[in-house]
Amino acid sequence: MKISDTLSGIIIGIFAILVFVMALSFPPTPGQEYGSGLFPRLIAIGLLICSVCLIVQSRRRRDHQQWLAWPGLNMVTFLRFCMIPAALIFYFLTAESLGFFISSGIILMVSFLVFGVKPLRGLILTVISVLVIHFSFYNILQVPLPWGLLETFAW
Repeated sequence: MKISDTLSGIIIGIFAILVFVMALSFPPTPGQEYGSGLFPRLIAIGLLICSVCLIVQSRRRRDHQQWLAWPGLNMVTFLRFCMIPAALIFYFLTAESLGFFISSGIILMVSFLVFGVKPLRGLILTVISVLVIHFSFYNILQVPLPWGLLETFAW
């Protein structure tokens, strides 16, 4: 699938605006000068800047390609396209019961396999990625992540 830079910029811009507006409703963090919505708003601003750059760059090139084209669409391409929304839905449905480690591990491993990574390399990358992401969010940013089935091993 090929999406024009103009359409990509518009989609990213709309997403950035939605994230920014939603982050405005996040509650303040007690004892800190900034609230929980600061980082999502900063990311949204960065996304909005990127979307404007995409649109401007596309217009400067006078890009007249189709906004959306599906050359060579086959089952593998379609599966890869559907993988990301399916992974998000899977995480939302299983994170509380299975926990972050198991849910995100399954998502990463399946994603690696679908996108053609060799199984052993995918397993190594999955374990490292899940540990780094958990450490970053749980310990550094102090974001509570669900433990699920691994509740007895929580630290």
